[in-house]
Amino acid sequence: MISVGEAVGWVLRVALLIAALVLLILTLLPISHADTWWIRYAMYPALQFAGLMLAIALLLLIWRGVIEWIAIAGLLVGISIQVSRLAPYLAPLVVNVPAPTVTDGNCGTANRVRLLEVNVQRTNRHDHALLNIVRHVDPDIAWFQEVDDWWESELSALDPSMPYGLLDVQPNYFGVHLYSKLPLTDTSTQDLTNSNNPSIFATATLPSGDRLRIYAVHPRPPQVGQSAAERDAQLMATALAAHGDTEAHLVAGDLNAVPWDDILRRVETIGRVADPRVGRGLFITWNANRTFAKWPLDHLLPGPGITLSRLEVLPPFGSDHRPLLADFCVAKPAASPQPLDPAVKQAAEAVVVHGQGKARSPGAATPEGSETHEDRPN
Repeated sequence: MISVGEAVGWVLRVALLIAALVLLILTLLPISHADTWWIRYAMYPALQFAGLMLAIALLLLIWRGVIEWIAIAGLLVGISIQVSRLAPYLAPLVVNVPAPTVTDGNCGTANRVRLLEVNVQRTNRHDHALLNIVRHVDPDIAWFQEVDDWWESELSALDPSMPYGLLDVQPNYFGVHLYSKLPLTDTSTQDLTNSNNPSIFATATLPSGDRLRIYAVHPRPPQVGQSAAERDAQLMATALAAHGDTEAHLVAGDLNAVPWDDILRRVETIGRVADPRVGRGLFITWNANRTFAKWPLDHLLPGPGITLSRLEVLPPFGSDHRPLLADFCVAKPAASPQPLDPAVKQAAEAVVVHGQGKARSPGAATPEGSETHEDRPN
């Protein structure tokens, strides 16, 4: 008859082996690029998974049996994969590599743009906390997401100082408002996946006369009942639109994707934008209200002709996201874009087609914030 201590040890051993297998599977599955929501969501906690796998590997050394050594070997593979995903952002904390993909630079006042990106969280009702932050940092352009009628009323205090803009307020998690001190032209509200999930494209003219094309997006997240297909389609449609820009351009928003997700790598390549986090750190923006489940979901991705003077995650204000602020120096790109390789373009267009209308399909997600056919007119 086994003792209580032996029974507890056996249960702990089995639990650790099961946890090791689950974590390894969750690490490997996203490599398949399957659309299934939980597979793609497993890309988010790379740092947390790496830490858990390391802790489990160390605990399994207590037994040192054949099965434990096999599990430890598998965990080391998983840790290596997660570390490779995080290395471009965490390596600067140890050594001075890799070099930033967006160069540092200072410039004259006429070419400076301060851009603020904020997911307000529709249900957040912390009166004036965000307004105080906005007034303190004094951005030239601000992109607000999850704007409903209450938030539109709250943000209207910015109208006198930021008189230009475009909005599509909604009673769900996809209302948006782009504010700007700088004159805006070529403005449009885009429904990139036929799902009443608006994005805003606009061109700001700087005091220098240089122009900045802004692609402000907030794609739907992978979640229960909703695959990653629509998010990927919106991001890829944005990248294709940005590719041919002859002026400076950037992509901004809560993209509901982490920097190491392959979809963002493809956006950067096709859209000719870069991640200012590379070589600088993680700059975690979500979740402001949790201790463990935290990762970078908000992005400001500048294209050619743009250098970075400042990148900062601002204090929390009640939302589950923290604001992301950047100071950019904007000039006309030195070279015109090259045409996309036909095969790359065709593959990107296939992603866009595949993601059309997924939120309006039978069986699509219906938690609070997801739209139904009756939410808004077609």
